[in-house]
Amino acid sequence: MTEDEIIQAIRERYPAGERPPTAPPEAVAEVEAVVGHPMPPLLKRIYLEVADGGFGRWGEALSLADPEAGFRYSDADLLLVEYRGWRRVPGYPPSVVPLLTWGCAIWSLVDFSTPEGRMWGWDPNARCPHHGEALFPEEFTLAERLQGWLGGEAVFPAAPDASSYCTED
Repeated sequence: MTEDEIIQAIRERYPAGERPPTAPPEAVAEVEAVVGHPMPPLLKRIYLEVADGGFGRWGEALSLADPEAGFRYSDADLLLVEYRGWRRVPGYPPSVVPLLTWGCAIWSLVDFSTPEGRMWGWDPNARCPHHGEALFPEEFTLAERLQGWLGGEAVFPAAPDASSYCTED
């Protein structure tokens, strides 16, 4: 699917009135400034053209702006609040930003340092057996992950073999 097709499919899956309004450009700029990397273009388009959260798996992508308007699609906090919490995890890569929670402490995250939005997973049940790391890169881009969600796939983030992502000896 092209980016335009993904955006159209999200609009169709979550019709106007059932999704939050778009994010204000200032909220996107604030996230980019705090993270220190531009938001991947597809994600930026979704937030600015479709909805401020409320898309993705079970419609639970985090919001950027204050959800006082009555839109709250995740049991997690605003994206920047969650990101600042993640930044306190030792060794956490500053370009990796939480996108949505799967429940049971499992998360999907997006790497802002990659234009395609390389996906990362967090699963404390799939820790590196040698170092306890629960964060791992996935083999998906944001576009691929969104296409899966739009197609009804609920594939949990799956840690690869520890030797392929655990960087410490």
